[in-house]
Amino acid sequence: MPISAVLFDFGGTLVDTPPQYDYEDSVIQLQQSLRKNGIAVSFEDYKKAHIEIRDRIYGGNSLREISFGSRICEALSRFGYSFEPTDSVVTNATEAFMEPWIQARTMKKGVPSILRRLKSRHKLGIVSNFSDSSTVWKTLRRFNIEGFFDAVVVSIDVGWRKPCPRIFQTALKTLRVPASESLFVGDELDHDIEGANKVGMPTVWLKKASTQRSKLRVKPDKTIHKLRELPTAIRALEASGRVQNSLSERHTQ
Repeated sequence: MPISAVLFDFGGTLVDTPPQYDYEDSVIQLQQSLRKNGIAVSFEDYKKAHIEIRDRIYGGNSLREISFGSRICEALSRFGYSFEPTDSVVTNATEAFMEPWIQARTMKKGVPSILRRLKSRHKLGIVSNFSDSSTVWKTLRRFNIEGFFDAVVVSIDVGWRKPCPRIFQTALKTLRVPASESLFVGDELDHDIEGANKVGMPTVWLKKASTQRSKLRVKPDKTIHKLRELPTAIRALEASGRVQNSLSERHTQ
């Protein structure tokens, strides 16, 4: 069966965060933005609250996505401040935090040429777990690749993170393609491959040395080690009928 749409994970698949990026640098910029706006909270106090809230959100079992601005509001509430995520103090602080992260990101080798090649045959989309959608769009624009994509679905806009089926279903609905005629490409078995499998999408796993092996029985339809291998993998899936066969196997398990 021909593949009508190819959807990608973003971070770790199309772009990377290099080891030299220091999360604390972003927190410093955030706290300095707050200070400029009259928020009298020390860096160490704010950092402690920020990290505690982050770890609670991502350390639990819930897949609900919480906006980055909401996390700032919760942290500031511990010091007697009351803000909404849309308040300028919070949006300015969010931008201050995200800018070092955006600038630190690197794009994987050959991404524009691969996307251009795929775009001639398929609709393209992104499904990304992230707490601030504007940051994803700014990163796409920084690398001048936003024009390749027919859909960019970010978890904060859906309210759910991968592997929740809802975020994949939203992307498929936006692209107007059925799961059986789409393909998902990602580097994380637990989030990307498991989630796409749940909605009946064929999958390609971008396996890297740093990728953690899933404890679950998650099986991609194809495994690649470099993105440049993707067009060949797609042709092989279409020609061999592995896509339809794998979907049938999943539905009988």
